[in-house]
Amino acid sequence: MVGNVNIDLLMKSLPELPAWGTEALVESYEERLGGCAGNSALVLAALGEETHIVAAVGEDRLGRKLTAELQQAGVRLDGLKRSSQATGVSLSLNRPDGERLFVTYPGSMLDTSCEEVMNYLRRAPYCKALLLTGYFLLSPDIHAKEIFRAAIELGMITLFDTGWPTQDWSPEIREEIWGLLPLVDYFLPNELEAAALTGKSHYSEAAGMLAAQCRRGVVIKRGREGSCFLGRDGKEINTTGHEVRVKDTVGAGDSFNAGFIYGLLQDWPAARCIELGNAVAASVISGDAGFHVLWNQVHQLLEDSTRFKG
Repeated sequence: MVGNVNIDLLMKSLPELPAWGTEALVESYEERLGGCAGNSALVLAALGEETHIVAAVGEDRLGRKLTAELQQAGVRLDGLKRSSQATGVSLSLNRPDGERLFVTYPGSMLDTSCEEVMNYLRRAPYCKALLLTGYFLLSPDIHAKEIFRAAIELGMITLFDTGWPTQDWSPEIREEIWGLLPLVDYFLPNELEAAALTGKSHYSEAAGMLAAQCRRGVVIKRGREGSCFLGRDGKEINTTGHEVRVKDTVGAGDSFNAGFIYGLLQDWPAARCIELGNAVAASVISGDAGFHVLWNQVHQLLEDSTRFKG
């Protein structure tokens, strides 16, 4: 996992944003490990895969808390840098229906250099997959083309989840992402990101444009509607989501990514990989274990679905 690790401060059940100069109350709040790379690392480690993370946290209380939680989960930390910058914090304002927005202080997230990532790849050539995630919250020094090329040379599966750009989807940002896709085995946007990048409102049309550029294909995450995989060969697989009682949706896409990667590492076919991704994400957003996802919960969701094939 290469990307961002930070503290998520979740303000829950905010019905609407207050006007400037006013105040609103929420039912509860939670402080927990967050960041795209951090979330995916916790889930993949909980599923039983050896998981490495290359990221940065501060030498402060929050950084120590993040380090301890990752260590407890079994994530390899030799690529986790202790930065002189304060640990990044993301404030999540969550509506009762699960939708949310983020206000983020990047801090230490910007302190991972491309050289550090490249050096780690050289030290861990036995890793089978590389996920670059939380891309727009990282340093401009992260040269993704170099990282992906190095991973490909080492025989790794390359995966990419950009997130939403903080400066929105400018023509320059679109051009940058399109230029990276030929080095990506699997691109993992959500439905809104895919539409913004391609200009296509229907996910299937967006998938067609994106898959044509990737080495193997694209997975478009559609929330409660499930997910869509389209291979470079034109094979399309659509799945529906699981009906669960949602506690909050923060980290749902990151959890899907971890489940999808787990399936790839078992050499499962794409249909089974995205089904597992759906179930892992549903387990996380509905369960009490947070990102320490439990296999029994995942298996129960899969058993309840007649779509999953062993």
